[in-house]
Amino acid sequence: MLWSFWIACGLAVTGAILPLLLAAGGTNRIAGAALPFGVAALAFAAAALLYTQGRPLATGLYFIAGLALVYGMLSMIAVPLRLAVLGTCDPAPAICAAGFEQPMSAGENSGLAIGVAMGTLAILVGFFGLLMLYRIRPGTATAPPTRIAKPWVPPAVETPAPAAPEPEPAPSAVAAPAAETPVVSAGDSAAAAAKPVRKARAKRAPKPQAELAAPAQPLELAAPQEPLELPAPEAKADPDPAS
Repeated sequence: MLWSFWIACGLAVTGAILPLLLAAGGTNRIAGAALPFGVAALAFAAAALLYTQGRPLATGLYFIAGLALVYGMLSMIAVPLRLAVLGTCDPAPAICAAGFEQPMSAGENSGLAIGVAMGTLAILVGFFGLLMLYRIRPGTATAPPTRIAKPWVPPAVETPAPAAPEPEPAPSAVAAPAAETPVVSAGDSAAAAAKPVRKARAKRAPKPQAELAAPAQPLELAAPQEPLELPAPEAKADPDPAS
């Protein structure tokens, strides 16, 4: 962005100086464009130095530079258009009539082309710098980059694992009633304290019950007897034919 404004300033200065140098030693009718080109160069230089003051200021300076460049280029282009409309007289040593001008020299033609080209490039490069200025977030162009310190984090401390709780002693199987507790003297209590305490017996697991016998399967019925076949009928004797 900064270099865009400075390059546009240099292009405007080039467009103001080269036409003067190329047309030196003769009639120079495009020399009047050097003044608006100089104003445009000053505006671009001010934009390069003051663009951090805000976008409106940079935009206004670019607008002034653009108007000056356009006016300078139009003043150059107006010379050949005037000559084309009004006409030209014969080149020297012929006497030029009133109201007519000499045709453009080679130096004027070269200065006209260079001035128009430099002015157009200066407008485009300055617009590129202005575009970059509007793409930057507000506040980042004026404030220098700062280094953000990371917050200090204390090292992690390993915490010991909690100890497993001790198993509680099993309660006595049968508690003696308070009314029947005998009175124990000091000597008896010391002797009783010296004796080891008997641990309560663990309850026995219940005996497994015997499994029931599987039910007897019912016997299958006998197959029915097949009926006997009737005997075949006996053949009767033929009657006597004589009787």
